[in-house]
Amino acid sequence: MWFEETHNDFFKQAIKVNKKIESVKSRYQHIEVYDSDEFGKILVIDGHGMLCEKDEFIYHEMMAHVAACTHKDPKKVLLVGGGDGGVAKELLRHPQIEVDMVEIDEEVVNISKKYFPKIGDWNNPRLNLVIKDAIEFIAQAPSKSYDMVLVDSTDPEGPATGLFGKDFYAHVDRVLKDDGLVVAQGESWWIDFNLHKEIMKTIGNFFKIVMPYRFEMYVYPGCNWNFIMGSKHYHPTADLVLQRADLIDGLKYYNSDIHRASFVLPNYVKKELGDLYKW
Repeated sequence: MWFEETHNDFFKQAIKVNKKIESVKSRYQHIEVYDSDEFGKILVIDGHGMLCEKDEFIYHEMMAHVAACTHKDPKKVLLVGGGDGGVAKELLRHPQIEVDMVEIDEEVVNISKKYFPKIGDWNNPRLNLVIKDAIEFIAQAPSKSYDMVLVDSTDPEGPATGLFGKDFYAHVDRVLKDDGLVVAQGESWWIDFNLHKEIMKTIGNFFKIVMPYRFEMYVYPGCNWNFIMGSKHYHPTADLVLQRADLIDGLKYYNSDIHRASFVLPNYVKKELGDLYKW
């Protein structure tokens, strides 16, 4: 039995699985869990692989710690999405950070707690879980109330569509402090470069520094994917806090060398991004 994912009608990737162990249609999306020998349990939303037990730590560590080790003193973080709990858990490794996690679909949280219990840190008192549409939440949030905003979203389909628009990022800009920064799921140079550039352009309307960085995920089509950082003040390599980056306990992937190397761009990417790349 195989779990097959098609991306953009030209790329198909398949993973051998033993069986489907969960299938739920929530109010917003279709959520499935597969069991496999090589990848462990795999979380799938609307036909797209979101994470697997084998490599989830790569995505979660790279979204959380690149941001937390770029900002000089992050204390209050808004996490948009992230219903599996992984990014929140990584953020909470920093003892000074408190997280407001806003997830639209409670079923994602419930299924993650049931099938991926080690990924989240749900009982941490510094985690405030809010089940709500993040677009509504951020529109009502006070100005300059967060040091960082992390947008851990699915692809721009269904409930995540509005998280890629200019109106949403206008609120991201508003709720961030004067030295705030945002990190967003930025799709893939290999699979959807046009969408990657659209996200770069949208973030670039509001931030003076806009830089993509790369990570590898076995479960994602093409394996090579990207985050995008938008920053009002701090530069992700020049302002990297080395003491913080290399003293985090329990990490499997992230360190200061990975941090710096992830921002190195191939020549063709630099050329294609042009003025969208603001550093």
